[in-house]
This record gives sequence, structure tokens and C-alpha cells, in this order.
Amino acid sequence: MTRCIGAVFGAVIVLVASTAIAGGARGAEAPDDSPFEQLCRDARNGNAKAQYVLGCCYNGDHGVQKDPAKAAIWWERAAAQGLADAQYYIGLSYYAGIGVPKDAAVATSWWKKAAAQDHADAEYFLGISYNSGVGVPQSTKLAVYWLQRSASRGNSEAVEVLRRIGPSPG
Repeated sequence: MTRCIGAVFGAVIVLVASTAIAGGARGAEAPDDSPFEQLCRDARNGNAKAQYVLGCCYNGDHGVQKDPAKAAIWWERAAAQGLADAQYYIGLSYYAGIGVPKDAAVATSWWKKAAAQDHADAEYFLGISYNSGVGVPQSTKLAVYWLQRSASRGNSEAVEVLRRIGPSPG
């Protein structure tokens, strides 16, 4: 899955993503459609990957004007279809209150869904949430569990937090 990686690659990423999402078939659409227009059409038609990429575009990536509310809308649509990266990003949006109302409980509920799909960054933020008791009841045991899972997938921040909080009780 493509991560939101900044505007460095601009339209090239949108072109590649929209072509891959559409499966290379251009069908009956107008030949002068831009890759971004095709991506928007695919997202509106319910394609979860297109919705995720469009959310990334509206996050200011790929040369598109930043609009956090639109990014959140598209990420939430893709997240509702089970896309782990979208679940992670909509969780961040709710946690920070960017484009959506700030709500740590909603954020952690999305991170739980992504973490259940082995998403290392979601596991990390879920572990941090359990450690601090923000959005979920405080539990060092669950914090260590999720941080260890994240660390096992190469998340160095999880390793650092585990060093600070120590081993899991009982």
C-alpha cells in the first residue's frame, strides 16, 4: 500500500496510482481526463485504494492543495472498507483533531482495526494510547503488548518507548 509521502513525487504518483487502481482500463471516459480526475472518479465509485490515495492527495501530498477535511472524508471512507493505512491515517486525524473533531476514543478505535491487520504504526500509537490512558483505559500490559508487536515489525520508536516503560507486569 502506498503511504502518504509528501508532494515530492507530485503528479507522477497520482498517475501511477490512478492507472494501477483503474487496472489500466480507461473504458469510456473522456480521453482528456487527467489522472487526478480519474482518481476522483474511482474514489467516488467506491474504490477503497483510490479513496485512500485521494485522502493522501488532500493531505497536501502529490501536489494537491491541502484540505484536511477532505483528506479525512476520503480516509474514513477507505477505512470503513477495511484499508489498514486509511484506518491509521483517519486515526491520526481524530487524535490530532485535523479535519475532524478531536476524539482520542475514535482515534484508538481506528488504530485497533489497523493494528488487527498488523499495521506497525497503528500498533505503536495504540501502545502509546494504552500507556498514557488516552482514548482507552490505561494499561501497561496492553501498552507493552502493542509496542512489542510494533517493535517486531521494525518500529524503532516502539523500541525506545519499551525501554522507558520497562517490562510488562504479570
